[in-house]
Amino acid sequence: MDKAKQERGIVHLVLKSTGQNFYYGNMKALFDNQEVRENDGTLGVSYNYMKNYDFSNGRTYENAICLIRKGIIDTTTKKEWKRNNKNR
Repeated sequence: MDKAKQERGIVHLVLKSTGQNFYYGNMKALFDNQEVRENDGTLGVSYNYMKNYDFSNGRTYENAICLIRKGIIDTTTKKEWKRNNKNR
């Protein structure tokens, strides 16, 4: 892997009732966050189910309450960013 690039996982949640988007570093963070819960306190799926869900090939989990996607964010290191932005 190129030292200047870092890949980080991301979990994208869309609440269907409001259209709100939330982004998390992992599935556990999503399920620990109370702000994204619907009125009945659930997303309609359990953490144990989602941690084993097959997100390969761009697959999305969807139910009546939400959409959950998993992906990768490409980032640069702080050193690389500074080098590319030193004249700003």
